This record gives sequence, C-alpha cells and structure tokens, in this order.
Amino acid sequence: MSEQDAKVRQESAAPEAVEIPQYARPAVRLMPGPDPAEPADEPAAHSKRRRWTLTAMAVLGAGAVAAAFTLGPTLIRITQQNDAKLTMPEKIGAMVRDDSPAAKDTAGYLLTALAADIELDTTATGIYTDPAEGAAKSVMVFGGTTTMFSPERELDTVLKLMEDETGGVTGLTEYDPGDLGGVLKCGAADAPDGKMAVCGWADHGSLALALFPGRTPAEAAPLMTTIRTTTLTRP
Repeated sequence: MSEQDAKVRQESAAPEAVEIPQYARPAVRLMPGPDPAEPADEPAAHSKRRRWTLTAMAVLGAGAVAAAFTLGPTLIRITQQNDAKLTMPEKIGAMVRDDSPAAKDTAGYLLTALAADIELDTTATGIYTDPAEGAAKSVMVFGGTTTMFSPERELDTVLKLMEDETGGVTGLTEYDPGDLGGVLKCGAADAPDGKMAVCGWADHGSLALALFPGRTPAEAAPLMTTIRTTTLTRP
C-alpha cells in the first residue's frame, strides 16, 4: 500500500468534528451571593434596636415613678381637700355675725375685690364682732372654694393683689394650719385707726382672707385657725 493510500484511509477513519450549537452548551452563570457581612450585621442591628428600646422604656419608667412620687401626695391631698364648703355661721367662738346693711356692704366689697384676683366656684363672707371688744375690733372674713393645685402660690398672689385694699401686707409669717392642712399666713397692714393684722389660709379646696383691726399677726393667727375650723367643712 502506498503512502498516499494509507493517508487517505487514516483520514477516512477519523471522526468528523461536530460543532455544538450555542443553545445546547451548558450555561455557567455566576449568581451574586449573599454578602458575608449581612448575616452578622442583622443580629447586631436588631440587638442595638432592642437596647435602644429597653433604654427608652427604662427612662420613661423612671420618669413615671418620679412623677408618681412627686404628684402622688399632691393628688391625694387634692382628693381629700376638694369639694370643701365654706359657710358663715351666726357665731364663731365669742364673736357674733353682724348682719347690718353697712356690714353686709363692706363684706360684699371685700369679696368683690377677692373674686377679681382669683376665680372661685362658691363664695362666702361675714363680719363678726365680739360684744366684749366692740366694733373697733370687728373681724372681716371673706373667701370661697375652688380646686387649687398650688395653694400657697395662690394665697401669696391674692395677698399681694390685696395691696390696693389694705395698703400692702408686710412681715408675712407662716403659722401652723392645724389639722385641716394647707397653708396659713399672717402679716400687718395699715388701717385708719393704726395697724391691723391680715391673715389668709389656702388649701387644695378653699381660700379665705380675714382682716383683724387692732390685733397683731401673732394675736390674729390662732383666731384665724378658729374661724377656719368653724366655717370650713369637707365631705
């Protein structure tokens, strides 16, 4: 066999190369995988949010507790002292109520001045005289009931605004308010016949003032306590 015949036979025996269509070739595609950092960050972010939530709840809780300690006693006192009733009986101790027209006019004038300074739900007023002491030492009482959150501040405001009627109250001193609580203060003011004491009480349900001509604040304070316990009642 010639060399040429052998070459032809070899080429005839070799398999013919077949081109694989493009659509039949296996497609290899690199899909974007998850960020390795994400699984670690998500729990961390969740934990951080949880810490912030717990912190906020703790702060709010602490604020609520502080408010309860601060406002709790005040709210209890408001409940106890609210719905008070102020009346002017015929007698307070040895003093008798003066129902003369002149006395009623004076008492009404003082009450009008007080009502201009503070809004009251109910009002009461009276002028009382001890027969043994005479009219020169008559006591003028005027006040009313309302709900007050800061009784002492209201009383100080009213005493200051009463300067037009009394010429100014000086030397205000706080005295024991007794079992009714609240605050009781007395000071001195000018009067036509000399000095007179000016006293006032205030609690979460009532406020009243009284003028005591011919008496010092120290003399008027216990009498003011008697007036309060006689004229003020609570449910």
